[in-house]
Amino acid sequence: PFSSAVRTRPQTPNQHTKTTLNMDKASLRLSGRVAAHGNGRIGNEKFTLTASTGFANGGTVTLRATPGFSPAYSEESKKLNFQGDSVGDVANISNLSNIDVQFSKGGVELAGQNCDVTVARDHSEGDNANPSGVQIKTNVDKVGDVIITAIQKGHKTLNDEDARSENNAIRIAADIPLSDVNADLTGSVDYDLVSKNANVRIGYHKDDITVKLRTHISQDASDSNKRNAKSTINLDYSGLEGIGVGVEVKDDKKGHLQITKDDFKLKVPIEDNKVNTGNASITYNWSIDM
Repeated sequence: PFSSAVRTRPQTPNQHTKTTLNMDKASLRLSGRVAAHGNGRIGNEKFTLTASTGFANGGTVTLRATPGFSPAYSEESKKLNFQGDSVGDVANISNLSNIDVQFSKGGVELAGQNCDVTVARDHSEGDNANPSGVQIKTNVDKVGDVIITAIQKGHKTLNDEDARSENNAIRIAADIPLSDVNADLTGSVDYDLVSKNANVRIGYHKDDITVKLRTHISQDASDSNKRNAKSTINLDYSGLEGIGVGVEVKDDKKGHLQITKDDFKLKVPIEDNKVNTGNASITYNWSIDM
């Protein structure tokens, strides 16, 4: 079921191009995220099968799908969903759904620029079924990386926050060459031509400390000539061996504390400048190469 071939038609009798897509040679990875919350809820929040293989002379095609079975713990029965009489449900893991497709190719020349191009199509239903997106990344002298992203409403794969886009978007992102001023400074800016929203990011890294400031500038809902700005500050410390400590604070007095160790992360929300332990969570990200 994972084997197919695509061959292009010869352009002339003396010119023949062949591109083969062999999914039977794809690398497979099963991954997930298990979370335990402060209210006692435990569950598998993410469960994905990813298949990748080479395509078009250096390109990559990636398929992501949701298996038909996901491990979970039931609070009512106090057992896992593959114990006892439910053990047969594990066979549903082969029933794949929500299949997303992504094509990536580096070294593509566009308008004289060497570019990395990614085309993605997500699976979704409803009014915005199967939204697509295109991303072009290149490097410009004296500026750095420049990324142009065009996505349809509901698209997730190429969306900034790994969540479905609320609207159609055409974003232009570019580095700010702050390293010329201070080697420890980084910066970037992105602008959405559709919503007229922008993000300005400034970062500072020195030894074990990293500070990031993000300012989101958006158009006022009631006055198109007015702009609103919201800021988020992140402070991370990596001086403890194998342990990361971070805090995020927004200007509305919300944020979170987090501690990371290997693939584990403890996250405690902050509301009104107070720690909310009731909504704390411990997550574990796991993966198996198949």
